[in-house]
Amino acid sequence: MNVAEVLQQVEALEPDMQKAYLDSVRATIDAATVAEVERLLSQEDENGLVALLGLGALSLLVEAVRSSFVVGARFEMAAIFIPAADRPLVGRKEFDATRTESNAWLNQQAVDVRATTADNVREAIRAVIGSRRIVGGPQRTDRQAALDLIGRVSPQTGIRSGGVIGLPGNFAQYVTNARRQLLSGDPAQLKLYLERTRRDRRFDGIVNRAIAAKKAVAAKDVNKIAGRYSERLLKTHTEMLARTLAHESLNAGRDQAWEQLVEQGIARDRVEKEWRDRNDEKVRNSHVYMRGRRAVLGQPFQTNSGALLRYPGDSSLGAGWDETANCRCIVIYHLRK
Repeated sequence: MNVAEVLQQVEALEPDMQKAYLDSVRATIDAATVAEVERLLSQEDENGLVALLGLGALSLLVEAVRSSFVVGARFEMAAIFIPAADRPLVGRKEFDATRTESNAWLNQQAVDVRATTADNVREAIRAVIGSRRIVGGPQRTDRQAALDLIGRVSPQTGIRSGGVIGLPGNFAQYVTNARRQLLSGDPAQLKLYLERTRRDRRFDGIVNRAIAAKKAVAAKDVNKIAGRYSERLLKTHTEMLARTLAHESLNAGRDQAWEQLVEQGIARDRVEKEWRDRNDEKVRNSHVYMRGRRAVLGQPFQTNSGALLRYPGDSSLGAGWDETANCRCIVIYHLRK
């Protein structure tokens, strides 16, 4: 087993996770009415908006995490070679996803995913509420802010899109900042919009003409441009979320496969794990630091920044997205004689 083989397993799991998340976002937006969002915004009722626009139980995404965990465990179990002397001790080599430790990890992961998503929704709502006080041009109405939040219906597709629900707080703030720049009429601010990596460059001509005229971009065009920018950010966030969750859950399953073998009689100190990475320029400095380092099963690796991870992608010991997002590292397990 090598890094590429494990990452192929991760990549195969990502599409289902992406679809599960986007389906939850779509269901939330479709269920909301502009009038109700407008009413809550008029009262600046943040909690009411969170209750209305929260992504709910995320059952499909949670189930995709569980599937990734089981895939990782079975993948690892199939690759493990048990020496003849240990076979009577271990017995049948089969992963059991119903054991207490496995269920505990899956339940906690569900709690964490829902909590993080709820925080993101709240921060996105705050970004829109806050933008009403600072966006250039005329003060945005409750109706405009409601549409900024949940998106506008496309006359071509009949689908509502371009809002900030589904984005993390910082991405939602990017959208409100972009809208402010486009409405400012200030050439310097308009030029800052043109530096945004995820913008749709097909609209750059509109922005350049506004710069030349020293005028704000027309409101109708701003809605199109900011909406498309939001859609691209949602795609970026969804891909990163799916990749990170698939990576963590598959690696957690692999680790749990070895934990079950320890429960069946293999001595823990015989199982070592070795940190591996792709050995390219994209590897984090803190993960390069751990390249080739070994630890006994159950013991964490420690990065040079102090973060603790039992395996790549592990967030259970407090490692944040700065250590886990888009990670491509793995561990290789060794059974010593």
